[in-house]
Amino acid sequence: MPSRVVDCREDQSKREIRRRIARLRRRVDRRLQSTRREAGRLTHWRTHAARWPGPAISTAFGVGLALAAGLSGRRVMRRLAALLVREGLGRIGAGLWREWSRAWAASAQTHPTAGEETPRV
Repeated sequence: MPSRVVDCREDQSKREIRRRIARLRRRVDRRLQSTRREAGRLTHWRTHAARWPGPAISTAFGVGLALAAGLSGRRVMRRLAALLVREGLGRIGAGLWREWSRAWAASAQTHPTAGEETPRV
């Protein structure tokens, strides 16, 4: 009779370990999916064009001027184009740095969701 009680407790312990592993796997999967979505959003050009329309337009205009100046050979257009591209990319770059820093800080937070435990190492 004692062996059945031990077997029952072992089975219960194994089931609890399996449930815990399954919860941790689901949690890791949710975080991975969230990270993928955030990475896709941060790397898509439309996100940044919508977020910073002024610098995006001036950068696009500068690139267009640079291409036109390269074909025509006008020095003034080239300088203006370089200025516009530099200014637009500088503003977008600063905004991107803030956005990526915020996303990095948010991903570093490890708050367990309701009903989940933090893994013990």
